[in-house]
Amino acid sequence: MSEIKKIEYFNLREEAGANTLPMLIGRHEEIQRLNRIISRRVNSNAFIVGPDGIGKTTLVYGWMQQLGRLPAYESYALVQLGTEHLYVLDDNYELEDHYAEAFRSLSHAVVLIDNFGREVYKNPDLMQRIARLYAHPLKKRSVHLVLTAEPHEYEWLAREFPSFVHMLEQMQLKQQSAFEHGRILRRKIPRLNTHRIAVSDTALQECISYTERFPVLGQLPQSAIHLLDEVLSHSAAQGEKEVTSSSIARVVEVKTGVPKARLAALELESIKTLESDLNARVVNQTSAIHKIATTLQRAKLGLRNPNRPLGSFLLLGPSGVGKTETAKSVAEILFGRSENVLRFDMSEFQQDHTVQRLIGAPAGYVGYEEGGALTNALRKEPHSLILLDEIEKAHPKVFDIFLQVLDDGRLTSGQNETVDARNAIVMATSNAGVDAILAAHAAHVDTDDESLVRDHILPTLTKTFRLEFINRFDSILVFKPLTVSGLFRIAQLEIQKIEKRLGKHNVRFEVEPQTLRRHISQMADPRFGARPVKRFVEETCETLLVQSLLKTA
Repeated sequence: MSEIKKIEYFNLREEAGANTLPMLIGRHEEIQRLNRIISRRVNSNAFIVGPDGIGKTTLVYGWMQQLGRLPAYESYALVQLGTEHLYVLDDNYELEDHYAEAFRSLSHAVVLIDNFGREVYKNPDLMQRIARLYAHPLKKRSVHLVLTAEPHEYEWLAREFPSFVHMLEQMQLKQQSAFEHGRILRRKIPRLNTHRIAVSDTALQECISYTERFPVLGQLPQSAIHLLDEVLSHSAAQGEKEVTSSSIARVVEVKTGVPKARLAALELESIKTLESDLNARVVNQTSAIHKIATTLQRAKLGLRNPNRPLGSFLLLGPSGVGKTETAKSVAEILFGRSENVLRFDMSEFQQDHTVQRLIGAPAGYVGYEEGGALTNALRKEPHSLILLDEIEKAHPKVFDIFLQVLDDGRLTSGQNETVDARNAIVMATSNAGVDAILAAHAAHVDTDDESLVRDHILPTLTKTFRLEFINRFDSILVFKPLTVSGLFRIAQLEIQKIEKRLGKHNVRFEVEPQTLRRHISQMADPRFGARPVKRFVEETCETLLVQSLLKTA
């Protein structure tokens, strides 16, 4: 720690000479851009913007090391100011002149102020003083300030203090390639691996793959470094000599809540058996399940347009025939958890202004900082299934939003940020066309016949949705009314679920098939599907259990 006019700073030139700065891997284009920025005659200052953990600080440290070896910058001071001067200014107005004099004395220097956005975010009083303090060095051609911030912090600054932000050139930091992330992890191993545990390249790629799959783990490459660190600690505690797939999956299970068995299963295996797994959970909907499975299999094997969602489906049919159960099952099989379903009741979006609840309010409107329910959820969990219940009840402006999602695999938020939806699945349910489906069922017409959709259902859909919106879906799926045999099978599955849920009581129900089938036959109604059956099974089983527990109490 050195001093300039009694301001403490870190001398990055000295630290680079002592090899104490982290080594930068990749980022060649970003370094060239920084060199161009500080060579400009106007606004030769940089504002590096990127999520926490993406490598903003490491980029500047690596750039400083290279800059120090260039003849043109031999006389330049390469320094980092801590954020302490921001804290001091926030509490003590008398020190502003002292710091202003020190800043005026700066000459031929590149100055890094890391995490600048975090310190001034939503503190307009402090930011006004900082803007005055930095005014002189920002205009000085021989001094170049480099600030870092996260996207939401930069957006706030750009909105509240545009004149300050315009004096710096923004540089949006993008995620590096998987190959570079692997090199970064490999270089970190000597510092993390104090127990000398063997780490293969395959293990490193698994750490990277998991952090890409589960954004809740954090931003690459920092998230992969933290995951590897914890995996090494776990392996050492278990006495293992090598990092294994099992140990990585165990740590990820604890951090994400996704069962280890699901993590350890090969993704190829899960999509290979997708159709049979879905048919085991969803009764009597083999045609719809087949179309869903084949579409998602093509997407997972990279045979579909990569700039669209993994799959998009419009699910039609009466209530209680398995549409929601299908969505939950797909999410659990492909993403590891049924909680990865982002469910929206579209009856809550009947007014045009409610669109903002999905994508967030624009700048200047109430709720701008909060973001939108859909964009926030997708940003947090891009590997999700978006379920739009009763989409026909939504305002037409909502359809315009999903045109972009279905066509381009992305969504623009109210904060003007692009949210990736290419790893999501979109399922929309609708009651439009139900009358035609029920009529076909009553007339014993095959509901799997494509002519039913073309001649009877599509004309009904076009009264509610624009044709361009309907055409964006990969498939229009008809969920047929359930037969008595199908309802009987659903009742058996529900009994098994109740037995599993009440496992701590060691409960088993003895069911007479003929009696159960007779009760179900009396409740069968194609308009209501399996819901009455589920209520009957739940009430009957729970009543029997209560009576049994009270007898033994």
